[in-house]
Amino acid sequence: MAAVEVRARSLGVVRLARDGRRVSLAAAASLDLPPGAVRLSMTQPNLADPRAFQETLRSVLERAGALHVGRVALVLPDPVARVALLSAAEAGGQGDKQREEMIRFRLRKAVPFDIREAGIAIASGGPPASDSVLVAAVYRPVLEGYEQACRAVGVHPGLVELSGLALLRSAFDALPAGDRLLVNWDEGYVTLLLARGEWPILVRTLAGEAAASPADVAREAANTLIYYRERLGGKSLAQAVVRSALLPPEQAVALLEPPLEVRPEVLEPWPDLRAAAPGRAVSQALAGAAACLARSRP
Repeated sequence: MAAVEVRARSLGVVRLARDGRRVSLAAAASLDLPPGAVRLSMTQPNLADPRAFQETLRSVLERAGALHVGRVALVLPDPVARVALLSAAEAGGQGDKQREEMIRFRLRKAVPFDIREAGIAIASGGPPASDSVLVAAVYRPVLEGYEQACRAVGVHPGLVELSGLALLRSAFDALPAGDRLLVNWDEGYVTLLLARGEWPILVRTLAGEAAASPADVAREAANTLIYYRERLGGKSLAQAVVRSALLPPEQAVALLEPPLEVRPEVLEPWPDLRAAAPGRAVSQALAGAAACLARSRP
């Protein structure tokens, strides 16, 4: 089992090994991309230099011993797709096809591309009180660029996930009831995901100027807490968790504690895996890939 995580300036691979019923971390590797090889966008193909991307991907797969695994999970940065929460009524329809068409209709003005050219993923099954459906929409030329690069180096992308959603499920799975916040902070963007239990009730991905500086991110964290109290009926967070692949995690914690009014915990991507974990910086860089595998393994 292996997962490839794409970041704005690097590629990472996590590979797991199975020994009977036990799963352990077999290898983890990360390599920097040449400057400008990837340009995160929701509306344009992201691979500005496909050849450089493929060469780096081949090298990091080889370093992790995953060049010949066949199928890999693909974890993409949050800004490449639109995530929305719709009410069950808004996502209504009889049968999967009609439901998808209804969701496309609802999202047509919420995405900066032709919704007919989008790949759609739909998840339901939150607590009964949530009455919501989680939808992710990605422009097909964006997704196909990444998938073609994988196939060019001999691996087939199976499961495709956004980093923040993979981290959310991994961080808050099987915890007692409560409102929690996950901050996914990486190069060029920050995503704030509010959850009741492990089901999201708010997803905000901020890129560009809104995430340009630590002060900007702290301000948006404070705004999210205000929205949570005023519009979502919240009082206080039971927990906050931060994945910081940009700043040193301790710095991110110190910055986010005042606006969130709770001290965030640093996300631990390897809690259930046997074997020594990589250092903290590499662990944060590969947290999305690790979370994806942690949830998808049998």
